[in-house]
Amino acid sequence: MYVEAIFDEQYHCFSGAFADKAHLEQGDKVLLPSSAFEQLARLQIEYPMLFELRSAKGRTHCGVLEFTAPEGNCYVPFWMMQNLMLEEGGLLSVKSASLPKATFVKFKPQSSDFLDISNPRAVLEKQLRTFSCVTVGDQICLPYNNKRFYLEVQEVKPKEAACIIECDCNVDFDIPVGYSEPEYAGEQSPSASQVLPTPQKALSQTREDEANWQVTGAFKAFAGGGQRLDGKELKSTQAVRLEAMPKQFTAEQTKVWQSPGMSCAGAADCSSKFTNAQKPKLATTKWAKTSKAAFTCSGKPLK
Repeated sequence: MYVEAIFDEQYHCFSGAFADKAHLEQGDKVLLPSSAFEQLARLQIEYPMLFELRSAKGRTHCGVLEFTAPEGNCYVPFWMMQNLMLEEGGLLSVKSASLPKATFVKFKPQSSDFLDISNPRAVLEKQLRTFSCVTVGDQICLPYNNKRFYLEVQEVKPKEAACIIECDCNVDFDIPVGYSEPEYAGEQSPSASQVLPTPQKALSQTREDEANWQVTGAFKAFAGGGQRLDGKELKSTQAVRLEAMPKQFTAEQTKVWQSPGMSCAGAADCSSKFTNAQKPKLATTKWAKTSKAAFTCSGKPLK
């Protein structure tokens, strides 16, 4: 019967400042003594090595960075010590753990300043590369642009603690602490005294003249201006001639364009309209002098 080997030791806990390793604060990995490595090798602990940290007031999970700590001591990121409510030199229990791959993690920013980050997902994805696992209730530290942003882990799937090394995980954000929705002024209906007339589109001179003709009923024939077909400006002589043209024709001038018209209801009426001098002459061609009729043959089908 196979019995799973478990690593379980207790160490005095110190922050990364005591080890002179500032980069320790950018992740969730700890420093353990070399004796821990020898014991883990004998127990054949599976990789990646993950551990459960327990104190008298809290619990979290982490990975290991190096085995260079002095015997009996371990170095932990300061933000993890705050989650565990530990002081420098406090007693910490380190136990090996096996965690499933995370599929979903939800964070809650602890300050509305987090919204000032232009692309928080990209920043969080870059920072989580230095993490091994996440645990519900932890507040992870996200250093960015000379500031420290704290995110609370609100939800983790499939379990309350999961590994995030080389996994396909969906991330979501909750409303930051202290954030309030902006108040928008309600739209007020304008009073009767504030109702403005409907704006009208400006009309060209030609359109304006057409509108005036529809109102007054007076039509001005050929009242437009002259333009060249090639689009160039009129010459001085052409402009003078254009100005000299009458803008409105008189009654006598309009009669020139009127057709006299005639009634052809009967032959007598039509013939009376022509004088002797105006009667049309009969055709005097050679066909008129003969009694033969043109195109009198009968047709035959081509079939």
